[in-house]
Amino acid sequence: MTSSELRRVARALYELPPAEFTAARNQAAREATQRSDATAIKRLARAQASAWAVTALVREDAALFGELLELGERLRDAQENRDPVALRSLGAERQKLLSRASARARELADAKGVTVSGSAMIEVSQTLQAAMADPDAAALVRDGLLLRGLTVTGWEPVRLDGAAALPPEGVSVGRAARAARPRASTADPEVSERERKSAEAAAWSALDDVTTAHHSVSDLASALDELASRRADLEAERTEIEEQLRGVESDLAGVYHDIQVGERDKKAAERAEVRAKKRAKQAQERLDRLG
Repeated sequence: MTSSELRRVARALYELPPAEFTAARNQAAREATQRSDATAIKRLARAQASAWAVTALVREDAALFGELLELGERLRDAQENRDPVALRSLGAERQKLLSRASARARELADAKGVTVSGSAMIEVSQTLQAAMADPDAAALVRDGLLLRGLTVTGWEPVRLDGAAALPPEGVSVGRAARAARPRASTADPEVSERERKSAEAAAWSALDDVTTAHHSVSDLASALDELASRRADLEAERTEIEEQLRGVESDLAGVYHDIQVGERDKKAAERAEVRAKKRAKQAQERLDRLG
């Protein structure tokens, strides 16, 4: 099995809801004609719910994901050009677009029966932010083999190690050269500028997380209200059923009493029948003797 064939099999598996992944992966491994292919397939790990939701968004709504990446490019350009007006405007647009994309990811997950918790939705938002901030992260997310969420810290490269089942072509997951680049002297005026950029990015990220968390709280509050209403309905139904049950038990007790009385009367009637038959027999015998 070539690398492209393995990638094709993996993408098909990661399109399935996480609950169906393991069984489908094991079946694909059993159907592999080569032991090495089966081993490679078995190494594919199950994706987290947040990663699956992001992949579903990329697959089912590529246009929306493309809007995120395009806005990310514009944000990087504005940052490099030190344009505060553009940064403020794009920052507000970024928050709205992330909120819309996160909601769309949850909608796609719900449609497939995949539960994405409030904390997982925060990971969805963080992963989308990482894709906007880092082209390599965007390539990895777009490849469709994401296993876990991504986190962006300032304007530093996103850590991609172990984030995907298979690294996309052209992206070095370790990116050691970028991570090991020499740091500027603390006396360098560029350091303060870089720190400011990092602080701005962190502030945007935190604001997005707050928005996502707020939406999660609102969703959970609505769900709890619905559950409370359902509980009240069920409690009322239970009270009605209990009242009906008490009436049935009262009727049943009366039936039990009637059965006992009836059985007693039946036995008495059976004894009377025996006595009557005996008297009838004796009378017939006496009549026969008298001719």
